Amino acid sequence: MKKISILLLSVIAIGVVVSIKNHPVLTKNITNIESILSEKKSAKKVLILPLNGGANEQYIDSAVSYLKSYFPESEIIKGTNINLPKYCFNGNRYRSDSILKFLDEIKPDSIFRIIAITSDDISCTRTLIRNDKPITYPDYGIIGMGSLTKGVCVVSSYRVSKNIYSFAKVVTHEFMHTLGVRHCNHKCCIMQDGKGSGKSLRNANHIHETCLKKAQLGFEGNQKKLMVLNMKLKNN
Repeated sequence: MKKISILLLSVIAIGVVVSIKNHPVLTKNITNIESILSEKKSAKKVLILPLNGGANEQYIDSAVSYLKSYFPESEIIKGTNINLPKYCFNGNRYRSDSILKFLDEIKPDSIFRIIAITSDDISCTRTLIRNDKPITYPDYGIIGMGSLTKGVCVVSSYRVSKNIYSFAKVVTHEFMHTLGVRHCNHKCCIMQDGKGSGKSLRNANHIHETCLKKAQLGFEGNQKKLMVLNMKLKNN
Protein backbone atom coordinates (compact mmCIF):
# COMPACT_ATOMS: atom_id res chain seq x y z
CA MET A 1 0.00 0.00 0.00
CA LYS A 2 2.89 2.33 0.92
CA LYS A 3 4.58 1.69 -2.45
CA ILE A 4 1.31 2.41 -4.29
CA SER A 5 0.93 5.73 -2.40
CA ILE A 6 4.48 6.81 -3.28
CA LEU A 7 3.87 5.85 -6.90
CA LEU A 8 0.64 7.88 -7.00
CA LEU A 9 2.38 10.93 -5.47
CA SER A 10 5.15 10.67 -8.07
CA VAL A 11 2.61 10.52 -10.90
CA ILE A 12 0.74 13.54 -9.47
CA ALA A 13 4.02 15.52 -9.13
CA ILE A 14 4.99 14.77 -12.73
CA GLY A 15 1.51 15.80 -13.84
CA VAL A 16 1.82 19.14 -12.01
CA VAL A 17 5.21 19.85 -13.63
CA VAL A 18 3.84 18.99 -17.07
CA SER A 19 0.78 21.19 -16.44
CA ILE A 20 2.98 24.13 -15.41
CA LYS A 21 5.20 23.72 -18.46
CA ASN A 22 2.15 23.62 -20.71
CA HIS A 23 0.53 26.63 -19.04
CA PRO A 24 1.55 29.79 -20.98
CA VAL A 25 1.14 32.27 -18.08
CA LEU A 26 2.93 30.14 -15.49
CA THR A 27 5.69 29.29 -17.96
CA LYS A 28 6.22 33.00 -18.69
CA ASN A 29 6.38 33.83 -14.97
CA ILE A 30 8.88 31.06 -14.33
CA THR A 31 11.00 32.24 -17.26
CA ASN A 32 10.93 35.80 -15.92
CA ILE A 33 11.96 34.65 -12.45
CA GLU A 34 14.81 32.57 -13.86
CA SER A 35 15.92 35.54 -15.95
CA ILE A 36 15.95 37.86 -12.92
CA LEU A 37 17.87 35.36 -10.81
CA SER A 38 20.38 34.83 -13.60
CA GLU A 39 20.80 38.59 -14.04
CA LYS A 40 21.40 39.14 -10.34
CA LYS A 41 23.87 36.30 -10.23
CA SER A 42 25.88 37.67 -13.16
CA ALA A 43 25.70 41.35 -12.10
CA LYS A 44 29.12 42.93 -11.67
CA LYS A 45 29.36 44.82 -8.38
CA VAL A 46 31.01 48.24 -8.69
CA LEU A 47 31.82 49.86 -5.35
CA ILE A 48 31.72 53.65 -5.03
CA LEU A 49 34.06 54.22 -2.10
CA PRO A 50 34.28 57.64 -0.41
CA LEU A 51 37.79 58.54 0.77
CA ASN A 52 38.46 61.15 3.47
CA GLY A 53 34.82 62.21 3.43
CA GLY A 54 34.17 61.59 -0.26
CA ALA A 55 32.63 64.32 -2.40
CA ASN A 56 29.37 66.21 -2.86
CA GLU A 57 26.49 63.70 -2.97
CA GLN A 58 24.99 65.36 -6.06
CA TYR A 59 28.25 64.86 -7.91
CA ILE A 60 28.33 61.19 -6.94
CA ASP A 61 24.69 60.66 -8.00
CA SER A 62 25.40 62.33 -11.34
CA ALA A 63 28.47 60.14 -11.87
CA VAL A 64 26.50 56.99 -11.06
CA SER A 65 23.75 57.95 -13.55
CA TYR A 66 26.29 58.64 -16.29
CA LEU A 67 28.11 55.37 -15.61
CA LYS A 68 24.87 53.36 -15.63
CA SER A 69 23.84 54.89 -18.97
CA TYR A 70 26.81 53.12 -20.59
CA PHE A 71 27.07 50.11 -18.28
CA PRO A 72 23.48 49.29 -17.25
CA GLU A 73 24.40 45.72 -16.33
CA SER A 74 26.64 46.91 -13.49
CA GLU A 75 25.38 46.88 -9.91
CA ILE A 76 26.49 50.11 -8.22
CA ILE A 77 27.08 49.88 -4.48
CA LYS A 78 27.83 52.92 -2.33
CA GLY A 79 30.28 52.12 0.43
CA THR A 80 31.01 53.85 3.73
CA ASN A 81 33.81 56.35 4.09
CA ILE A 82 37.40 55.21 4.58
CA ASN A 83 40.24 57.49 5.67
CA LEU A 84 43.40 57.12 3.63
CA PRO A 85 46.55 55.91 5.40
CA LYS A 86 49.27 58.46 6.13
CA TYR A 87 51.66 56.99 3.56
CA CYS A 88 49.35 58.21 0.75
CA PHE A 89 49.97 61.86 1.72
CA ASN A 90 53.23 63.52 0.68
CA GLY A 91 52.75 66.65 2.75
CA ASN A 92 51.16 68.54 -0.12
CA ARG A 93 48.76 66.18 -1.92
CA TYR A 94 47.57 62.59 -1.82
CA ARG A 95 49.56 60.45 -4.23
CA SER A 96 47.31 58.65 -6.71
CA ASP A 97 49.70 55.70 -7.16
CA SER A 98 49.74 55.12 -3.40
CA ILE A 99 45.95 55.35 -3.29
CA LEU A 100 45.62 52.71 -6.03
CA LYS A 101 48.00 50.43 -4.13
CA PHE A 102 45.92 50.86 -0.98
CA LEU A 103 42.65 50.18 -2.85
CA ASP A 104 44.10 47.04 -4.41
CA GLU A 105 45.06 45.77 -0.95
CA ILE A 106 41.56 46.22 0.50
CA LYS A 107 39.52 45.19 -2.57
CA PRO A 108 37.31 42.14 -1.76
CA ASP A 109 37.02 39.32 -4.31
CA SER A 110 33.25 39.86 -4.41
CA ILE A 111 33.72 43.37 -5.82
CA PHE A 112 34.32 43.69 -9.56
CA ARG A 113 35.71 47.22 -9.53
CA ILE A 114 36.33 50.01 -7.00
CA ILE A 115 35.80 53.67 -7.88
CA ALA A 116 37.21 55.73 -5.02
CA ILE A 117 35.91 59.29 -4.67
CA THR A 118 37.57 62.14 -2.77
CA SER A 119 37.44 65.92 -2.63
CA ASP A 120 41.12 66.10 -1.66
CA ASP A 121 43.76 67.09 -4.18
CA ILE A 122 45.61 64.13 -5.72
CA SER A 123 48.80 63.98 -7.77
CA CYS A 124 51.28 61.84 -9.64
CA THR A 125 54.65 62.14 -11.35
CA ARG A 126 53.94 63.10 -14.94
CA THR A 127 55.88 64.03 -18.05
CA LEU A 128 54.24 66.52 -20.41
CA ILE A 129 55.35 68.20 -23.62
CA ARG A 130 55.86 71.93 -23.15
CA ASN A 131 57.20 73.99 -26.09
CA ASP A 132 58.15 70.78 -27.86
CA LYS A 133 60.22 69.63 -24.88
CA PRO A 134 59.36 66.93 -22.32
CA ILE A 135 59.15 68.23 -18.78
CA THR A 136 58.69 65.94 -15.79
CA TYR A 137 56.59 67.19 -12.90
CA PRO A 138 57.23 65.20 -9.70
CA ASP A 139 53.97 66.24 -8.01
CA TYR A 140 51.48 67.09 -10.76
CA GLY A 141 47.88 67.68 -9.66
CA ILE A 142 45.35 65.48 -11.49
CA ILE A 143 41.62 64.75 -11.57
CA GLY A 144 41.82 60.96 -11.54
CA MET A 145 43.82 57.81 -12.16
CA GLY A 146 42.80 54.27 -13.02
CA SER A 147 44.76 51.03 -13.04
CA LEU A 148 44.66 49.02 -16.26
CA THR A 149 45.29 45.78 -14.37
CA LYS A 150 44.18 46.07 -10.73
CA GLY A 151 40.48 46.91 -11.08
CA VAL A 152 40.67 50.10 -9.01
CA CYS A 153 40.60 53.82 -9.73
CA VAL A 154 40.39 57.12 -7.87
CA VAL A 155 38.70 60.39 -8.85
CA SER A 156 39.01 63.76 -7.14
CA SER A 157 36.44 66.57 -7.33
CA TYR A 158 39.09 69.07 -6.20
CA ARG A 159 39.75 70.44 -9.72
CA VAL A 160 36.23 70.03 -11.13
CA SER A 161 34.23 71.24 -8.14
CA LYS A 162 32.28 73.67 -10.33
CA ASN A 163 31.40 71.26 -13.13
CA ILE A 164 29.25 68.31 -12.15
CA TYR A 165 29.12 66.96 -15.72
CA SER A 166 32.91 66.93 -16.04
CA PHE A 167 33.15 65.00 -12.79
CA ALA A 168 30.73 62.37 -14.10
CA LYS A 169 32.78 61.98 -17.28
CA VAL A 170 36.01 61.57 -15.32
CA VAL A 171 34.49 58.82 -13.19
CA THR A 172 33.47 56.82 -16.28
CA HIS A 173 36.85 57.58 -17.94
CA GLU A 174 38.79 56.12 -15.00
CA PHE A 175 36.37 53.19 -14.68
CA MET A 176 37.02 52.33 -18.32
CA HIS A 177 40.76 52.32 -17.61
CA THR A 178 40.09 49.56 -15.07
CA LEU A 179 38.46 47.59 -17.90
CA GLY A 180 41.67 47.79 -19.93
CA VAL A 181 40.70 50.74 -22.15
CA ARG A 182 43.58 53.12 -22.88
CA HIS A 183 43.47 56.73 -24.08
CA CYS A 184 42.23 57.38 -27.61
CA ASN A 185 42.43 60.06 -30.29
CA HIS A 186 38.74 60.06 -31.19
CA LYS A 187 37.28 63.55 -31.35
CA CYS A 188 35.11 64.47 -28.35
CA CYS A 189 35.43 61.00 -26.78
CA ILE A 190 35.77 60.99 -23.00
CA MET A 191 38.72 58.59 -23.30
CA GLN A 192 40.99 61.23 -24.83
CA ASP A 193 44.16 62.07 -22.90
CA GLY A 194 43.82 65.53 -21.40
CA LYS A 195 47.61 66.06 -21.69
CA GLY A 196 47.59 68.43 -18.77
CA SER A 197 44.64 70.48 -20.01
CA GLY A 198 40.94 70.35 -19.21
CA LYS A 199 39.89 71.36 -22.72
CA SER A 200 39.38 67.83 -24.10
CA LEU A 201 37.37 66.92 -21.00
CA ARG A 202 35.10 69.93 -21.38
CA ASN A 203 34.56 69.18 -25.08
CA ALA A 204 33.98 65.45 -24.63
CA ASN A 205 30.34 64.47 -25.10
CA HIS A 206 30.28 60.72 -25.78
CA ILE A 207 32.20 57.43 -25.78
CA HIS A 208 33.43 56.41 -29.21
CA GLU A 209 32.06 53.07 -30.41
CA THR A 210 35.56 51.53 -30.53
CA CYS A 211 36.33 52.54 -26.95
CA LEU A 212 32.92 51.28 -25.84
CA LYS A 213 33.50 47.95 -27.59
CA LYS A 214 36.84 47.59 -25.77
CA ALA A 215 35.12 48.43 -22.49
CA GLN A 216 32.43 45.80 -23.04
CA LEU A 217 35.10 43.16 -23.72
CA GLY A 218 36.88 44.18 -20.53
CA PHE A 219 33.61 44.18 -18.60
CA GLU A 220 32.90 40.64 -19.79
CA GLY A 221 36.40 39.57 -18.78
CA ASN A 222 37.34 38.72 -22.35
CA GLN A 223 40.93 39.97 -22.18
CA LYS A 224 42.05 37.82 -25.11
CA LYS A 225 39.55 39.43 -27.51
CA LEU A 226 40.44 42.85 -26.12
CA MET A 227 44.12 42.18 -26.81
CA VAL A 228 43.36 41.04 -30.37
CA LEU A 229 41.24 44.14 -31.00
CA ASN A 230 44.00 46.42 -29.70
CA MET A 231 46.53 44.71 -31.97
CA LYS A 232 44.25 45.07 -35.02
CA LEU A 233 43.72 48.77 -34.36
CA LYS A 234 47.44 49.30 -33.80
CA ASN A 235 48.33 47.67 -37.11
CA ASN A 236 45.73 49.63 -39.11
